[in-house]
Amino acid sequence: MANGTETVVPGGMKGAEGLSFIVDPPVITLPVLRPVLDYWDGKRCNRPMPRRLDIEPLELKAYLRHLFLIEPLPGGEFRYRLIGSEITERYGRNSTGKTVREAYADAPEAAEWLTTMLLAVTTGKRPVLASGTLRAVRKEHVFSDSLHLPLSDDGDSVTMIFGAALYSAPPLPGVAASPVP
Repeated sequence: MANGTETVVPGGMKGAEGLSFIVDPPVITLPVLRPVLDYWDGKRCNRPMPRRLDIEPLELKAYLRHLFLIEPLPGGEFRYRLIGSEITERYGRNSTGKTVREAYADAPEAAEWLTTMLLAVTTGKRPVLASGTLRAVRKEHVFSDSLHLPLSDDGDSVTMIFGAALYSAPPLPGVAASPVP
């Protein structure tokens, strides 16, 4: 990958503090995210992006609960097509089938930030690493790292975004932290 460029939320997006993303991150070593990136990279076969048909989620069986698929729609909107159980558990809801704006109707700042980040994937046609808390669902104590990888059926435009999310939270007092699967 080329050198990473960190992009922090532009000013004026109140309520989305602490969220950031890096286009084409230079190094990813996080568990779950690294194997998914390696898988995506292996499926490219000397192309800029793999096709949706190249991705077989069952080949990533150990990480299924962390995976997602997001479909770009006309007009800069995005629809959640697949959301793993780890993600739905962390968010306390299943947004499969909803657009970003529908899923975050009560948190428009988060919807705007997510849309900006996803547009960076579709326009840059490169991996994007996003980080921040789950503040939009009132879980400021949970930190998320998510990797968004472009897929292209025609070799040029991004027709799907594939990725994985990893969560961490500080342990409660007197409770040992559990390892991430």
